[in-house]
Amino acid sequence: MRVICAGWGRTGTRSLKYGLQTLLKQPAYHMQNVLLNKRDAKLWHNIIFNKPKKINWNAIYNGYGACLDFPSCNYYKELMKEYPDAKVILTVRDENSWIKSWNVLNNQIINSITFRFFSKIPFTSFYIQKKIHNEAILGKNGMFKGLKTDDELKKAFLNWNQSVIDHVPSDRLLVYKVKDGWKPLCEFLNLPEPNIPFFHKNKTKNMGHMSRFIGSMFVISILAVIVAIVLTIYFLI
Repeated sequence: MRVICAGWGRTGTRSLKYGLQTLLKQPAYHMQNVLLNKRDAKLWHNIIFNKPKKINWNAIYNGYGACLDFPSCNYYKELMKEYPDAKVILTVRDENSWIKSWNVLNNQIINSITFRFFSKIPFTSFYIQKKIHNEAILGKNGMFKGLKTDDELKKAFLNWNQSVIDHVPSDRLLVYKVKDGWKPLCEFLNLPEPNIPFFHKNKTKNMGHMSRFIGSMFVISILAVIVAIVLTIYFLI
């Protein structure tokens, strides 16, 4: 592990993921890994709910050069101790644009019919991810401390950013906005600047496309179930 990212989701973490993968020439661990990988979801579920005294971080991060987004950022202090040579990046953005982006994600993706449908199927990665989301992010013991209103969440967001700045030694920390591109990132990591444009993934304005994609997954799944039922009935008659 060479880079620990302590910024919350919706601060450009997916764009930074691709940037770090390009620079480090290693995969970067993102919340999507938890959502799409049942094994990882189970590992995080154990960490968050059972709170083991000794955590085998390499079981999660082996082979990865960086980690970003929830739930990794929840544990940046522990990860700093586990990987003492790793540098820390805090992704930040204006709190008003952050809450707008978070609400779009929450309303169009997390609360979508598709996500709610799959998250009710026991033992799937979606089911485990929903529990992790509720506990590690939304819950009283999570990042949001059970807060609900936009103003409360904006304040919590700013407080978290300041707490990271206060905790991490300045020579080990980069406070970073993805709109600043390669230059500050490469200078901080002492790596050459790639001759390609910086990545800009998962923009708020594009969340509608993702929502429609997830919705299409739901429709396809329902059609597949219907076809399976029809075929079963056909061959039984």
